[in-house]
Amino acid sequence: MSQATLLEEVVQWSPETCRQEVRAALPKLLSMHHDADSWEEHVNVFRIIVDMFLPHLPLAELEEECFSKVLPKVALMFTGFLEETSKQIGGLSSQNPEIQAFLRSILQMMVQTLETLSGCVRHVCSFEEAASLDSIRSLPTCVLRVLKDTFQHCKESEVMYSGRLSLVGDLLQCLFKEAYSLQKGLMELLEKINLDSSASREEISDLVTVIHSLLDICSVISTLDIALHANTWKFIIKQSVKHQAVVEEHLRHTDIASSLCEGLLASVCSSLDLAEQVRQTGLQKEAVQCAEYKLFQKTTKMSRFFANTLVHYIKEFKPFLSKSCAHFYQLCLQVLSKFPPSFTAPSVPPGLGEELRAAVLVPMDAVLTQLLPLRPFAECVLTPARNCSPELALPQCLLLVDVLGKLFSQPEDTLRLWCDGSQFSEETPRLSIFEAVFLSFRRCPPERAMPVRLPGVMLHGQAQVKVSLHQHVCVHLCGCVAALPPQQFPPLERALLGAVLQSDTQTALLATDVWCFLARYGTAELCLHHVILIAHLVSVFSWEFDLCVRSPVRFWKVAALLVADTLMEATVGVKSASETGNLREIPGRSYCRARIASPHCG
Repeated sequence: MSQATLLEEVVQWSPETCRQEVRAALPKLLSMHHDADSWEEHVNVFRIIVDMFLPHLPLAELEEECFSKVLPKVALMFTGFLEETSKQIGGLSSQNPEIQAFLRSILQMMVQTLETLSGCVRHVCSFEEAASLDSIRSLPTCVLRVLKDTFQHCKESEVMYSGRLSLVGDLLQCLFKEAYSLQKGLMELLEKINLDSSASREEISDLVTVIHSLLDICSVISTLDIALHANTWKFIIKQSVKHQAVVEEHLRHTDIASSLCEGLLASVCSSLDLAEQVRQTGLQKEAVQCAEYKLFQKTTKMSRFFANTLVHYIKEFKPFLSKSCAHFYQLCLQVLSKFPPSFTAPSVPPGLGEELRAAVLVPMDAVLTQLLPLRPFAECVLTPARNCSPELALPQCLLLVDVLGKLFSQPEDTLRLWCDGSQFSEETPRLSIFEAVFLSFRRCPPERAMPVRLPGVMLHGQAQVKVSLHQHVCVHLCGCVAALPPQQFPPLERALLGAVLQSDTQTALLATDVWCFLARYGTAELCLHHVILIAHLVSVFSWEFDLCVRSPVRFWKVAALLVADTLMEATVGVKSASETGNLREIPGRSYCRARIASPHCG
């Protein structure tokens, strides 16, 4: 019997005949598919195999008897479709009906191939027993390859087809629709699969490949369809967590984390662009009715999704994310730069801005909390070599202030990580959080001059007033001082002394305000220690004009906090030390004496 005769006969068979003849007919059909001379024959034979004979194979035989023999050829054929389309697309025009008909024929075969692959997926899902990855290994591999190529073609279609898109637009829509349905079905199938500690190395590798392939697809579909993009990410995270015990050491965590960061930032920027469009239309009162606002809501929802997904992913895979800390740090700065009071924040309607702020900054606050125990993240934030661009100087300052407010709910190791600074030469250099705050404040002269306004003291969840950057930082530093364990006072006092002695007047005044709070909040003995310390600065640095002017001011601000008896003790202590020239006679801690002994301590 010739191949043509076999095909003509097979298509007339009933389901019962197919069931009876499957063992004899299927090998012949597979051979015909492999040796087919034309794409049309490939597509036709593939459809016959799946529609008429696949339903009569048990689950355990699908891979060996069918999938492994037919699907690799299907993937190659699909690649051939795309390559031929790219070659012929230049000649597409309404004046060239032959090329138009040829390209439409290829697109129709691509749609039919996707429909047939969906039939494979539906058949595997129809079994009551859950399939193992070993039993369908070739199916996800082929489907994911075809999906990525399809979505990439759809994504590039506007450029590829240029002004001729209308000639094939209906088929491109069908192509995307079928690809969407195929991916949805594949993810539903894979969700039924469970791997435990007894899973083979091949099964683990196959699942990791599936996750990474879908990650690659995410980069393609991000601008095609919001719902598909979100559902794909949900699947990636869900499967990564579900099979965490067997896949966590094999996942490309850096790629997953960076893709989440890029997705979040892109969604925020898209939301802000749409909010600006709403403002520019002048229809803010009717904004809820306009198309831009509805799209704004969708992208804002996507921003919230990405931020919450990032929180979840960091929580589950924190030990594997050290190399991603630079991405997380840049994300924090970039997100903060998109919202007031940053000078680079776009002008958007207040209501939309608050809607986006709530969607993004609340989960980003949880992201920051998750990152605090990671040493590489602390090193990124606190590196002395950090020189942020001007537009990120304020976000850096605000990020450090946010860190200050979170430290005292952290374990002791995390507190020391942020407060102590680097202790040994072999460590990556890092400042203490206090030094970093003063340094970042110093790098914000435009924001101090304007000045920018930030939320003040909170009461019942509402900021009572808007305050300057100076007051905002000062309040949080003082709150930190009030909760600071005694063993963390040395790095705080070193930072205060360094800030007082440097040349920027506003930073020195900020340090003075915090120093006064520290003296007042502490005991009379601590206040006395600080008065004598500052008094000696006046004599030690009398040759430095700026310090000579500013140090007495600090002296009297702190001295005013002393009672009469203690003030007299301070006067005697300073006079004695001045007459002998011996700094050791001044009461105080050894680390403070060491700082004063060096004329370069600022």
